[in-house]
Amino acid sequence: MSPAELVKAFMDALEAKDFDTASSYLADDFLFSGWTPQPLDRTQFMAVMDGLKEGIPSLSYNFHTVRDVQDVQQESRVKATVQMMGTQTESFILPPLGTPPIPQMAGTISMPEEQWNYTLENGKIARIVVGHVAGGGIQGLLHQLGVDLLIEQ
Repeated sequence: MSPAELVKAFMDALEAKDFDTASSYLADDFLFSGWTPQPLDRTQFMAVMDGLKEGIPSLSYNFHTVRDVQDVQQESRVKATVQMMGTQTESFILPPLGTPPIPQMAGTISMPEEQWNYTLENGKIARIVVGHVAGGGIQGLLHQLGVDLLIEQ
């Protein structure tokens, strides 16, 4: 499986709410950064994605524009565009971010397009770094739901 195919399979599993399969694509020392105030490890990242899908079952990542970028340090990097969309139908909580329960607001989100940069090592996703976009990240998502909450982690 090429790096781009592995990343696509990971994103497909996330979108399908198949968190066991999605987690299997992540390295033990995985880090996710740029979308939350502080980096998240593998367990924290999966808990946040699970919480979001709990409250926004229709959450779609609209994953596209995938490019492989070879690195001279034996790492593979993949860049992709992600635009999260969905409608909140349930309340949810994001324990790794220290949020109180987010009430069911029946809001719809349509996030700006964000660049997700994946680094693969030894056939696993070791890091995902999300480029900052105005109105993006977890703060932007919560704001679109009508929840203005400062997450400091």
